[in-house]
Amino acid sequence: MHRLVVVVVAALCFMGTSSLALADDALTSKTVQDEMKAGKDAMKAQGNAMESEMRAKKGSAKGPIMQNREKMKAKRLEMMEQMKAHKDAAMANPPRPATTPAPATTPATAP
Repeated sequence: MHRLVVVVVAALCFMGTSSLALADDALTSKTVQDEMKAGKDAMKAQGNAMESEMRAKKGSAKGPIMQNREKMKAKRLEMMEQMKAHKDAAMANPPRPATTPAPATTPATAP
């Protein structure tokens, strides 16, 4: 009987210790999870800030590119108008056909 009481007390002590350890692990893991979540949120906020900064830089860099595109487009349109005017002028005054000399004939000899 004495052994049974010792075994029961030992089992209860072991269960109490293990339950305390499990409770400590649960509390620690919850704290760690909260810390990890806070770290992730901070990193996400930092990433969003960096992304918005990059978008702002990219947007400001687009200005000169778009200006150059508009300039090149205007230049291309101007050249097309000049070519059309030149073509219209050429169609209005077509060049005279070049005269081809008649083939040279040899005098016929009497037989």
